[in-house]
Amino acid sequence: MKRRILLKTAVAVPVVLAGGGAGISAVAAGKEYNLSSLFEELQALDGQHLRSGTSWSVSEVFQHCAQSIRGSMDGYPQHYSPVFKHTAGSAALAVFRASGAMRHNLTEGLPGMPVADASVEQNAALHMLLAALQDFNAYQGALAPHFAYGELDKSAYAAAHWLHIRNHLQQIFPA
Repeated sequence: MKRRILLKTAVAVPVVLAGGGAGISAVAAGKEYNLSSLFEELQALDGQHLRSGTSWSVSEVFQHCAQSIRGSMDGYPQHYSPVFKHTAGSAALAVFRASGAMRHNLTEGLPGMPVADASVEQNAALHMLLAALQDFNAYQGALAPHFAYGELDKSAYAAAHWLHIRNHLQQIFPA
């Protein structure tokens, strides 16, 4: 994932470092990433028969997304280097937010996090994700640094979670 993000942001990093980052950040700040509407959309999947377009099951996808949200509150066990987080990582998130879409490896786990349990039933995993979203929305404590993007405020984390889940949902289909 590091290499892919680095390559995809090779153009964005010089722009950010040259001062164009303010423009990207302004565009990103103008976009709304509504976790409440995403929550409702996910709730509507409850009880549906779904399939995944990747090698991960729908359950594994939902567990992975829940892990990512939990990591923002509880911390991530492993991080990319500070240099990566302050260059390619932060630039990638700015580009994702400004474009309104994230593109990442949809079957790469979070560094140091346990592998999702394929035996967990799909609706149980969906409920894990919904609970994680509710907990994040209610969370008032200090947020943990993101493993790739570094320090984020709640708004930036909400955008990252929205973009991350949306990217995964592109590969979830009715069975």
